[in-house]
Amino acid sequence: MLKITLLALLIFVPLISSEAVSANERETKQAKLDLACEQARQIALAPRKLEVYEECINKFKKDEEYCLKQGDEYNGNRINAGPLFYDLPECEAAFKYHADYRNSH
Repeated sequence: MLKITLLALLIFVPLISSEAVSANERETKQAKLDLACEQARQIALAPRKLEVYEECINKFKKDEEYCLKQGDEYNGNRINAGPLFYDLPECEAAFKYHADYRNSH
């Protein structure tokens, strides 16, 4: 009985650990893709963030610290529509990688 248990451990433990490594690698790759997406979005949002800041200063006459925060926090959210710039190639790659994994399980 002990030999069977040891044999089973020798067979199944490597399978379990390889799945764990694969899951870890997948999560690491997904995190990198998500980060690339968000960095690309922030670059694309930069001109709009500046507009939000300038409008806050010039139109609404708020103080600079408040307006800097408003501009910095602008994330491209829109009423009755999705946030801006998730159609960038970096974001589409991140979404595709996530969907491919989800659909394979």
